[in-house]
Amino acid sequence: MDPPRRPRRRDEAKELLRVPVKFFKERFGSRTPSPSRSRPTPRPEVAGDIVTSSQVSLNASTANAPTEDTNRGEIQTRLASKIYESVKTTLRKVVEVSEVFPPLKSVAAGLLVICDTIDAYDENKQEFIELLKRMEVLSRIMDSCPSDISQEVKDRFDGLLRTLEEKQKILKAKVDPTRSGVERVMLAPQDKQLVLKITQEIRFAIEIAMFDAIIENRAQTLQIVRGINWLKQRIDVIDDHTGTMRTIERTVQSLKRSNTLQKLGGVGGAEYSNAKRGPGCIPGSRVSLLAMLLMWATDPSSPHLFWLSGLAGTGKTTVSKTFCSQLRNRGLLGASFFCTLKESDKRDVYLIIPTLARILAEKRPTFGDALERILESDDSCSNPTEMELQDQYLKLILLPAEKTFAADELLVLGVDALDECEDQDAVRLFIAAILSQKPTIPLKFFLTSRPEISLRESFETSTHHGWLRLHDIEADIVRADILLYLNDRFKRIPRVYNHYQAESNWPPPEIQTIVNVSGRLFIIAATMAAYISTSSGNCLERFQELGKPSSNVQFSDIEALPEASFSENLC
Repeated sequence: MDPPRRPRRRDEAKELLRVPVKFFKERFGSRTPSPSRSRPTPRPEVAGDIVTSSQVSLNASTANAPTEDTNRGEIQTRLASKIYESVKTTLRKVVEVSEVFPPLKSVAAGLLVICDTIDAYDENKQEFIELLKRMEVLSRIMDSCPSDISQEVKDRFDGLLRTLEEKQKILKAKVDPTRSGVERVMLAPQDKQLVLKITQEIRFAIEIAMFDAIIENRAQTLQIVRGINWLKQRIDVIDDHTGTMRTIERTVQSLKRSNTLQKLGGVGGAEYSNAKRGPGCIPGSRVSLLAMLLMWATDPSSPHLFWLSGLAGTGKTTVSKTFCSQLRNRGLLGASFFCTLKESDKRDVYLIIPTLARILAEKRPTFGDALERILESDDSCSNPTEMELQDQYLKLILLPAEKTFAADELLVLGVDALDECEDQDAVRLFIAAILSQKPTIPLKFFLTSRPEISLRESFETSTHHGWLRLHDIEADIVRADILLYLNDRFKRIPRVYNHYQAESNWPPPEIQTIVNVSGRLFIIAATMAAYISTSSGNCLERFQELGKPSSNVQFSDIEALPEASFSENLC
C-alpha cells in the first residue's frame, strides 16, 4: 500500500490562509514535539543581548560543530530556521494566552499567517532572515507585554496591525482558489517579486512602529522605542553596512565658508528639520505608507523619482517630514527642500537645486570638493541660481555625485510642496530635467505636491517614476490614522481630557463624530482641533458642540489653502 501523499507546500499555504486556526491546530496542536518542528528552541545567547547576522553565524558554528568547509550561508540559514520555530512558538503563545488587549493578539496572529505564507514560497531567504531578526525582538516584546502599557505603545501596535492586515489581503488574493490558473500564477516571477516586496515592507513596518534607527560607525542600529520599558535586558538589532556606507572624512577646508559655494545662494531653513514645518506623524500612524516609501528608497532597481501627490489637507508635508527623518536615521538622506508660499526664497524653483547641492556639499565634503571644481572650471556655472534647470541638475547634482558616490551608495533628495512654487512653467522644466536624466548611481528624488494639472501633465508621458495619490488610500485606513491623531491632540487639552477621563469615558464618542466629518482630509480634523483648543472661551463646550452627530459643520475653499499652513501634526 502506497504511503499517504504529503500535501505540497503551496496547498498548505492556501489552507493556512483559508482557515489559519484549524491549520495550526492540525499541525502543531496535537503533534508529538520534534526538534525540527514544534519544540521551542532556546534563543541564541549573544554578547550584550544584541542580535546581529555575524553573531548568529558564530553561534551556529559553535552549536552545530560544522566541518571547516561548511558554507557560512548554510549555517546562518540553519540557525535562522531554529530561531524561526522559536519565534512562531512565542507568537502562538501570545495568540493563545495573551490577555493584554486585542491588537496584540491580532498582530501575533497576523505575523504567523504572513510568515508561513512567505516561507511557503521557499524564496528570498536572505530577506526573510532580515525580517526574522526584527520578529525575534518583537516576539520578546509581545511575550512579556504587561497590561498597563501606554497609549502610545498601543497606537504603535494598532498601526502595525493595520499594515499586516493590508499585506495579508494581498497574499490572500494570490492564493485565492477562485482565481483561474492559481498554481501557475503562484510560480510566476512577478509573484516572487511581490513576495519579496511584501517581506521588505513588513520589515520596514516593524522598524517604524517599534524601533528608532541610528547610523553609527557604518552600521545601522535599531533600538527599541521609548515606552517599551518592561524588558529586563536591552535588545538591539545591528545591520552592518560596510561596503554600502562610507566613512565621511572631513576635509581641513571649511566648505561652509567657501566663497565658491556661496554662489549657490543663501536659502536658509529649507530643510525638513525646520521647526516651522511642524512635527512628524503621530507614532503608529502612516506605518504602511512609510514602509512602502522606504522600500522604494532602498531598492536600487526602483525608479529614480517618486511623486507623492494628494489633495489639500491629506497630510503630504507631515508624511514628507517623517519620511525624511526616517531616511536621515538610516544615513540615506542627502538633502531636503520644503517649499512654501509664505517665504519668497522657498517658492522660487530656481533656488531648489542650488540649495540641495549646497546642503549636500556641507554634509558630504567629497561631493563638495567635486562640486567646487565644477563651479570653478565651468564658465556656465558663474551664476548657478540663473542657470537653465536642466543644466542645474546636471552640473550641480549629477556630475559631482557620479564622481563621488559609489555604485552601491543609496541617497535620496526630497522636495516637498512643489506646487507652492510660483512659476508653474518652471516647475514643468524642473520635473522634466530630473525625469530625462537618469543617474548612473542610485541617486533618487522624492517629490510631493497637489495633483495640479501642470504637474500631472509633466508625468503623463513618463515611465521612469513611481507615484502614489494619498487620496486614493483606502478610507478606513485614513480614518484610523485621523482617529489616532485626534485622540492624541485632544488628550493635550486638559479641560477636555480631564472631563472625560474622570468619567472613565476616553476616548469619547465626540471624537468619532469629528473623524466622520473629516472623511479622508486631515486638514479638516486639524482645523476643528485648532478651533476647539483656542484659549479664549470654553473649549469643552466647543468640543461637545462640534462632536454632536447632528452638528452641521461645513468647510469651503479647502483647495485654496496653502498646505504648509496646516502641516502641524497632520498625521
